[in-house]
Amino acid sequence: MKLLSASASPFVAKVRMAALFAGLDVQAVDADSNNEAPELLAINPLGKIPCLVLDDGQAVFDSRVITRHLDRLSDGKLYPSNADMLLETEIMEALCDGICDSAVAFQYEMRFRDQEMWSQSWMERQWGKAERGLDMVSTMLPPFGANAHIGSIALFATLGYLDLRFSGRWEEGRLDLVGWRDAFANAHPEMTDLKPNA
Repeated sequence: MKLLSASASPFVAKVRMAALFAGLDVQAVDADSNNEAPELLAINPLGKIPCLVLDDGQAVFDSRVITRHLDRLSDGKLYPSNADMLLETEIMEALCDGICDSAVAFQYEMRFRDQEMWSQSWMERQWGKAERGLDMVSTMLPPFGANAHIGSIALFATLGYLDLRFSGRWEEGRLDLVGWRDAFANAHPEMTDLKPNA
């Protein structure tokens, strides 16, 4: 399987980490979603990454659809089977994805608009969403090691993106999250090379 990717994307990082954790072989292939890469648009009309291309050529997109597919392929290695644990895991993944949506939107405002056109109030709203999400995550930190699941992986990918783009800002008052990130990295050293990078 091929994964159309960008190295800085937290959503790509989540999928690559999930595939590794599930023991599945996925080849990352760079695709420029900002410039509507033809090979991406040909299989995903939304032009978004990550986009998983199956062996038969079918495209699977949106990171949560991809991680669900990887879970089925791996006989349930990513999502718990217990209903209560499953719901908690799904909420964690959605929460992490939402934090990333807001952080990426904040970053794009600075990256793609001239500074005099930045909307400070809009950026503050995006960062406020990310901060509230982080505060909630801090109250429900997921397991790592043998009991890790997609919620754990999503959080590690999210914090990896925040380390890349907002280092020194997101950590304030969140030593529990910093400690969790470090503990996860120690328990899963194979994941650290898959964190978002420039």
